[in-house]
Amino acid sequence: MKKLCIVNSENKAVTDVLEQYGYVCIPTQKSECVSEPIALHADVLYLKAENNKIFISSCQNNNISLLKQLGYNIEMINLNPGYKTECLLNMIITENNVICNPKTCMDLSLLQSTKEIIEVKQGYTRCSTIALNSDNFITEDEGIYSELSKKGKNCLLIEKGYVILDGYDYGFIGGASVYLKENNTLLFSGNISVHPDFERIKVFCKNINVTTAYIENMELTDIGGVVFI
Repeated sequence: MKKLCIVNSENKAVTDVLEQYGYVCIPTQKSECVSEPIALHADVLYLKAENNKIFISSCQNNNISLLKQLGYNIEMINLNPGYKTECLLNMIITENNVICNPKTCMDLSLLQSTKEIIEVKQGYTRCSTIALNSDNFITEDEGIYSELSKKGKNCLLIEKGYVILDGYDYGFIGGASVYLKENNTLLFSGNISVHPDFERIKVFCKNINVTTAYIENMELTDIGGVVFI
């Protein structure tokens, strides 16, 4: 069976590399429901949850037929531009936890999940964090780092501000990376080697048997991550 992922397909360098890893890239649809710089970002427009359920911004209709064919139970969520109204789907769901800001995410009862909720103050939770698995994380956000550490998670805090996102002063590390579970590889959309914490990231990943890879000929860029389906 083909490996499918939903991704901002404007940057061909990224989709080319994903295809080399064996993925078929399904493009996001440019959306007016969120701020223009993130209008193609999968990590704000889609949330894959438990029990074959997927939440989608109501502005995204290009992939509905495909997702239904794949057997997904789809629930549309209304997003609007602005911090508190475009972060509704921007949470992390792991094997054991739901990590989110309850004040900016959608109604958690919609998840119908029994997983432990870890509350954070950052609305762009998924954007700010790399979730390698249910116990290992990399984040730029001090609050997320603090809350995950309190829960006994293995978490690396890195400096923020070294990721490009046109329209903003900087982007997020979570949106500039994707963990390819089948390949046990953390792939960065751009040259992470110039990041001041690159060596710490490599060591952190090596200690949990994860390989780091990156696209050398582009600056580290927040493309909105990848949603695997």
